[in-house]
Amino acid sequence: MMKKILAILAIMAGSCGFLLADEAVTPVLLVRATLPSSPINLAATAAPSPTDLKLDAPAPAVQPNAANLAIASPYGGFRRPVTAGKALFEVNLLAMVGLNIADYISTRQALKYPGLHESNPMMQPFVKNPAAFAAVKLGTTALTYLSFRAIYKKNKTVAWILTTASNVLLSYVVANNFQQIRQARAF
Repeated sequence: MMKKILAILAIMAGSCGFLLADEAVTPVLLVRATLPSSPINLAATAAPSPTDLKLDAPAPAVQPNAANLAIASPYGGFRRPVTAGKALFEVNLLAMVGLNIADYISTRQALKYPGLHESNPMMQPFVKNPAAFAAVKLGTTALTYLSFRAIYKKNKTVAWILTTASNVLLSYVVANNFQQIRQARAF
């Protein structure tokens, strides 16, 4: 039982990198010619005649250096980089999802022992049917996840406080479930 939960959490932790990225970005290295440092007076220069232009001549080679290198986004616009704070918040959200999975599994395991029952009165009607319990747990987890992400966009501090409090509470619930299972096995 404990091995199943640890395996699920390990898989979730391993797949964190895939979930943190919003979309795959392939950087493209571009070399651009640098402009001359002195201004050009266009009025003083004569326009080249059509015979002076060589259409089949190759463009002059530009040697890449730090001044003329650029990374172009394949999506055309400016994309804000993922900061460490946002990445850690996403990990906090994934921990919340993992704790909800651990709560579901440990609750189902605990209900197999006589004398143990669901303490949450809101969940008592659903725990008798594993499919209904899984659906309610999945729905509340998804709603909580999306709500915390929306709150994070508005107020990062409040979102951090809420996710941390949620994870502490869920950790207590899962630990309590395992304690109840150990006590039931002892008798």
